Amino acid sequence: MLPQDIEIFEAGALDDLSLEEIIGKLAPKQGETLYVTRLRSGLEVKISKERIIDLMQKKIELLDSRGVDIIGILCSGEFPWFRARVPILYPDKILKGMVSGIKYSGESAVLVPAREQIGYGRDKWAPYLGDPIVIHISPYTSKPEDFIEVGRELSKRDVRLVIMDCIGYTLEQKKILKQIVPLARVITSRGALARAIAELI
Repeated sequence: MLPQDIEIFEAGALDDLSLEEIIGKLAPKQGETLYVTRLRSGLEVKISKERIIDLMQKKIELLDSRGVDIIGILCSGEFPWFRARVPILYPDKILKGMVSGIKYSGESAVLVPAREQIGYGRDKWAPYLGDPIVIHISPYTSKPEDFIEVGRELSKRDVRLVIMDCIGYTLEQKKILKQIVPLARVITSRGALARAIAELI
């Protein structure tokens, strides 16, 4: 979705930490917001939103110091405004902006990575979708057959609008859902972010 002639730098908030440090220091505790991410090794981990804010700010400062033109947050979770000299794009806010501009009163669904996020996902999207169906399915550890099963569930409930609320969900996973539920409109976090970046470029 992005122009072919741009250069991309990635900086991960967890890049400088060992698995032991991530589990020991960043695992969510009671009352903290749980987010799901994947390490370079491919391992899925659950982390506390509240305890990665400072790490994210440091990586944003690193990218900013390299002279990048635009910074995109590669997570669709809710975050505070970070500091940088260049525009920072938030998939969460882009997604909410898109959905708030859609008038739709039928059945809708939100996909989230972890079972623990079902309540959070419902609360997050209630102002925009009313009472969406929230289904947990990991973008990192689930197989194509799992997305086929989710597609069948969506079809059974006549869902026509689906929000894939994690940057980890791939366009291939979206394609699977569309094949099972061809009438559904499916919005991915990474698709929304990429199109916004392309527009700014």
